[in-house]
Amino acid sequence: MIRKKRTRLPTGQARSAAQSLAFAPFAFWAAIAMRDQGLLDALERAGAEGLSEQALGEASGLSTYAVSVLTDFALDIGLIERNGERLALAALGSVLLNDELTRVNMDFTRDFAYHGMARLPEALAEERPAGLAHFGPWATLYEGLSELKDPAASSWFRFDQFFSERAFEALVPRIFERHPTHVVDVGANTGNLASRVLRHDREVQVTLVDLPDVLALAQQRLSDEGLADRIRLHPAQLLDPALELPAGADAMVMSQLLACFSEPEIVSILKRAVSAMGPETRLYIIELFPDVQIHDAARYSLNAISLYFTAMATGNSRFYRRDQLLPLLDQAGLKLESEHEQIGQGHSLLVCRRQD
Repeated sequence: MIRKKRTRLPTGQARSAAQSLAFAPFAFWAAIAMRDQGLLDALERAGAEGLSEQALGEASGLSTYAVSVLTDFALDIGLIERNGERLALAALGSVLLNDELTRVNMDFTRDFAYHGMARLPEALAEERPAGLAHFGPWATLYEGLSELKDPAASSWFRFDQFFSERAFEALVPRIFERHPTHVVDVGANTGNLASRVLRHDREVQVTLVDLPDVLALAQQRLSDEGLADRIRLHPAQLLDPALELPAGADAMVMSQLLACFSEPEIVSILKRAVSAMGPETRLYIIELFPDVQIHDAARYSLNAISLYFTAMATGNSRFYRRDQLLPLLDQAGLKLESEHEQIGQGHSLLVCRRQD
């Protein structure tokens, strides 16, 4: 008789980590309360001397009970430190209060993702964004972007633009190394990249490709900036395999676009890009690869955000690993001409041309 190997009991460290997971939502909301109700700010202003619970209550407007129950847990999760009868800000609390990336991610989680993520198991089983029903009846998030209400809308756009803006700073000069006169922005969103391209060169023309409602937001933005006279709008549902992309461009850009689609959909979109490209056209693809990140926290964040794509955005897309995405370029008829890692906020830039 073969006896099954007995599973070892978890170590004390593993059990502790398991409890942190079990109460992770409690920690998140406690951190939000410490930040948004002024406790972290009051402790920062107090400096190393810190504040008593009573003084912290006076500074935040919370009762002695509220300060006591909140700060006891804030001590456990490392936001603050106790020095005798006084409380002081810890390094983690300072990051939550002052780090822009952390604030953007926490606001996105609080205002947009939190409640919908509860339907992740359903989304995984059905490969549809089940959690999106918290906001509307759309098949994908992108169909409903123009209808999102605040605070969800402002936090989502701030989250999306925080990452893309840093990539654009590095991308635009590379595009203009080849002196393009016509750039096609596929997945133009609200026109952030188009705005940068148009302001970089006073003669360049930009064609924006996206859903009609999203293009309306982009057109308004570019009109407000006085740039709309050099744009063309190409309303498109990229999931439609019969849709043709605009031809005749010197440069075509897909920035953080492919993460919004499944692998078969990516191949379909890229094949249509190849059909629209001339022999001298270059396709610039900006993506975030979890597996090439320098910092563990970056990889952790990207893999977490992939679950948002599952539950809240499309149901079948993600931030792909490099070894998952590169073969799709070849399947679509593209040749990778050059690759540039760690531009912007951990982005990779893939410069491609037609295989012929």
